[in-house]
Amino acid sequence: MIRNELSRIAAALALFGTAAAAVVVYPALAQNLPEGNGKDAVQMVCTGCHDLSPVTEGGFSKEDWATVIKSMVEMGADIKPDQATLIVNYLAANFPPKQK
Repeated sequence: MIRNELSRIAAALALFGTAAAAVVVYPALAQNLPEGNGKDAVQMVCTGCHDLSPVTEGGFSKEDWATVIKSMVEMGADIKPDQATLIVNYLAANFPPKQK
């Protein structure tokens, strides 16, 4: 009986800790992206698998971003076709190729 209660308390604390970490980390991640149509989709979809550094440190043409998104889908990312278009357009507009 006591062991079950302790297990439930431990599970609740673990869940609370995870939620608290998400509340702290998510706004920090969101600050890395400029405003624009598609920002929310990038935040939601891309951070499901990785942080935003590959996005914010990258810089590609629209065609290259389309290739990146296609490869993410091929690796299992749950990106719907309409989301892919929105994400590619957002990334191309906000993270173009870097000047050399």
